[in-house]
Amino acid sequence: MPSAGSSNSRTETVFVSEPSRQTPVREDVDVLVVGGGAAGLAAAVSAARNGAEVLLVERCGFLGGTLTNVTLGSICGMYTVDGGNNIVQVARGFVSELVERLQTAGGANGPLRWLETASMPYDAPTLRLLADEMVAECGVRIAFHATAVGVAKDEGRVSLVIFEDRAGRWAARAHTVIDCTGNGDIAAHAGAAFEYDPAILQAPTTMFRFAGVDTGRAATITRAELHACLERAVDAGLKLPRTAGGMFSPRPGVMHLNITRVSRDDPPDLMDAGDLAWAEMEGRRQLAIYQQAFRRFVPGFETCYIADIGAEIGIRESRRVRGDYWLELDDVLNEARFDDAIACSAWPVEEHAAGRATRWVFLKPGTYYQLPFRMMLPGGVEGLLVAGRCASASHDAHASMRVAATCMALGEAAGVAAAFASREQIALRQIDIRAVQARLLEQGAFLGVPYN
Repeated sequence: MPSAGSSNSRTETVFVSEPSRQTPVREDVDVLVVGGGAAGLAAAVSAARNGAEVLLVERCGFLGGTLTNVTLGSICGMYTVDGGNNIVQVARGFVSELVERLQTAGGANGPLRWLETASMPYDAPTLRLLADEMVAECGVRIAFHATAVGVAKDEGRVSLVIFEDRAGRWAARAHTVIDCTGNGDIAAHAGAAFEYDPAILQAPTTMFRFAGVDTGRAATITRAELHACLERAVDAGLKLPRTAGGMFSPRPGVMHLNITRVSRDDPPDLMDAGDLAWAEMEGRRQLAIYQQAFRRFVPGFETCYIADIGAEIGIRESRRVRGDYWLELDDVLNEARFDDAIACSAWPVEEHAAGRATRWVFLKPGTYYQLPFRMMLPGGVEGLLVAGRCASASHDAHASMRVAATCMALGEAAGVAAAFASREQIALRQIDIRAVQARLLEQGAFLGVPYN
């Protein structure tokens, strides 16, 4: 039997014939949201609040996706910093409400300035609890521990999605489906075009928390000082794949770290089971090395220990679905404006490639770019929206738009559009985008000038 992470030496694919079967349609709803992460949570709540009957299907047993399963640690993309060093919020609406709830529950403390931007640290368990509350309040139906395995289409329109869970195989029919899987699974099943090139993928990261930290001392360490400390660790022979990263304290004595980099000569192919198994184990292997480095070389971490590891590796990039509009790097860096704008972002281009460094390209102070509704419409497919990090963007543009707050803004807009399409029994491409924009503004979203 091959070991974890190894490739099967068989070169010829063997196929097995399966008997035909009938799959029960267990659910019939207005809006089906697949994936309960940042985008999916926002999409489901937004659609339900706009009158749609909503089913949210999630492969884990809780909501939040990368925010809670990987324990990302901070909500990025909410803010820009102007020339006077003032923090200005450019992602609002659903994400503002979530952060307010987190702050009330003692699960967020920010925003936190770092580099040329800012983010919102949060406590992952608190977010899990609040996500449950939010979907329950608006009547979203939930199916946990279910994985999408196929779709059915009717004249080019996605009409239902097939799932498998512990009870077996079942289907959900919906007027509109929103793919919030992060990996574009539903779009791929539906035959939508996408880009996925393992040679240029951003490297994934295993997130973790140290406890036993003198957080008062550790909090005074600048990013440059941390980098210098970890470079000394490398000089001492510790093979650290990355020597600059994010760290902040969600609780006294605890420090959250985003600092591993899981890569060989090229990033692992995250759609390959063997590569993914290797990446999960390699990420955890790196933690022991980082513990040595922090104990020996970083003040305040002398007695630190690993208190928590994300349940799965953090994937930054996989499929990017080709939509009616393809967001480009020029759009990100040159303050793009669109007639069908449904969200804004000011997050820099943040690219985690090979080597120990991270490529940062910051937007001009105080600026932002808009994201168009068309980037959520997969080309040639009807009845489907793609919200979140798998939406339509080039590799470079994706390195900016993939972050949590932007994903929530896209999800919120997708939820409004899906509810409107269901209510009016029209196709997504026939929606009055002005009505969608007006509703988003009523919900507190920021769409940028001239909308706000």
